[in-house]
Amino acid sequence: MNLLWQAGSVGVVALGLAYLAFPARIHAFGFEFLRRSSSEESGESDAPVWVYRGIGALLVFMGLTRLV
Repeated sequence: MNLLWQAGSVGVVALGLAYLAFPARIHAFGFEFLRRSSSEESGESDAPVWVYRGIGALLVFMGLTRLV
C-alpha cells in the first residue's frame, strides 16, 4: 500500500508541474461550460492562468508533503 501512495503522490506532483508549466493550454483544454461565452468577454484576462498556477502549486505541495 505504501508503494501505491508514493506512486499517487508522484502523479499528483507531475500533474501540479503540468499546471504550473502550461496553465494556458490546460485552460484551453478544459470543459467548455466552465468558460465564459464570447459575448460576455470584453477582454482577455490573466485570472484563469493564475488560478491554474495556484492549483498547480497546491498540487505540488500536497504531493511533496505526502512523499516526505
